[in-house]
Amino acid sequence: MSTSVTTDPPDTGPRAGVLTGRSGLVVPALLVALGLFLVYGTVTMTVPDTATSPGPQVFPALVAGFCFLIAALVTVQLIRRPEPVELGVDDEGRPNTGTFSNWRSVGITVGTVALFIALLEPLGWVLAGAFLFWGVSIGLGGRRYVFDAAVALLVSSAVQLVFSGGLGLTLPGGILAAVF
Repeated sequence: MSTSVTTDPPDTGPRAGVLTGRSGLVVPALLVALGLFLVYGTVTMTVPDTATSPGPQVFPALVAGFCFLIAALVTVQLIRRPEPVELGVDDEGRPNTGTFSNWRSVGITVGTVALFIALLEPLGWVLAGAFLFWGVSIGLGGRRYVFDAAVALLVSSAVQLVFSGGLGLTLPGGILAAVF
């Protein structure tokens, strides 16, 4: 006498959504936005008649092209293979694998960039740039807040000095305009 026994597959927990493990898609979206901004700026750029070949539109066009290329490659990679994350082991000792999106880090980083854009003119490069570097370091997992802030201020000051002293270009001075 033979009996047929059917078993249901083990419950693997809640179903993963389409965006699970794909929080990195924010980066290609930002790259596309930057590329579109560069294309618009390049197309609407006033080029003086005295400009020589290749002209001032070449470099922004190349950067825009690279933005689109990298955005496409990153998007394809994230859609094909979201990052699996080790989630420990189950009761039988088998590894639990799945995907994980760190939306907190994405939110902190994107929010920092948005605030940087809003604060660049009123605060100036040194302070806004320091905030940008500090906020991104926190978004990427930095926990030494005072040390990271000091390094961010040092880096943004060095960038200001290189641009103004070495290249002769001015970055927004903001409230520190009298110093720089």
